[in-house]
Amino acid sequence: MLDPILPIAIYLILGYLYKILFQDNSKQLVDFVIYFSLPAIVFSKIYPLTLDSRVVGLIFMFIGVILFNLFLSYIIGKLLRLNKLYLATFMIMATFGNTSFIGFSYIDAFYGQDFIVYGLIYDIFGSFLLLVSVGMFIITWGSGKKNSMVGISKSIFLFPPMIMFFLTIVAKNFEIPEFLIFTSQNLGSTLVPIAMIAIGMKLELKHIFSRIHIVSIAVVLKMFIVPIIVLFTFKYIYGIDQTWVKVTIIEVAMPPMTMAAVLAIKGGLDEKIAINSLVLGVIASLFTITLFVQYLA
Repeated sequence: MLDPILPIAIYLILGYLYKILFQDNSKQLVDFVIYFSLPAIVFSKIYPLTLDSRVVGLIFMFIGVILFNLFLSYIIGKLLRLNKLYLATFMIMATFGNTSFIGFSYIDAFYGQDFIVYGLIYDIFGSFLLLVSVGMFIITWGSGKKNSMVGISKSIFLFPPMIMFFLTIVAKNFEIPEFLIFTSQNLGSTLVPIAMIAIGMKLELKHIFSRIHIVSIAVVLKMFIVPIIVLFTFKYIYGIDQTWVKVTIIEVAMPPMTMAAVLAIKGGLDEKIAINSLVLGVIASLFTITLFVQYLA
């Protein structure tokens, strides 16, 4: 059960120790992730995926779940009377989950390799696309930048992973050499280690309990309240015997997304809320995912 999580914890510790012993290179590492790791993983995941009507239906369903989560986080943030900076950070961390690496690991461990495809669809066409579109808009708004809609649109469509997404859609019409696919898979696998090491470099233990009330509510909302709502909604509509339903619920219950934290920090949102939500969420997932898997079983 600890196998999917322990490497993440180790990367955080390594990043923190490197900063203490040497220096903080988190900015360079974040740039590497955005310009190389993320585009590579977009290509390696989307290129072999067959897009049909059933996949399109799942995509709209997954997008609906994430938008509901985002709306609920906005309402709760308003009830908490958070200022614009805190509210934007709260919404990002309470909505977007680590549906890829931690999520895929859990799916593989509990339901098998064949069902990772549902997590893949949820991650790429739900979490990722909404993060780099709606999420980037929220980050820009929360940081107080005076960007126009044109400026925000440019930041979205000139975002390296988004450029790669459109290039990959075109590339699906052609036969791509195996060495390029192999290279993209290997380069994409650097995302979590490098991103988590960068987050570790930004970690300040003396601030680990900073904004704890905001962080705690964000994690509980993301990993417990919304998954329970989705679980009982799906149970009423579909039942919970189908594996794709179980996989979807597990993906909804994932801890806050690493790249969401990275983009929030890079975009000028509150570092303490972003980093502490990420760390607390990874730790809490050991217990929350266990509870959901046992119930679904």
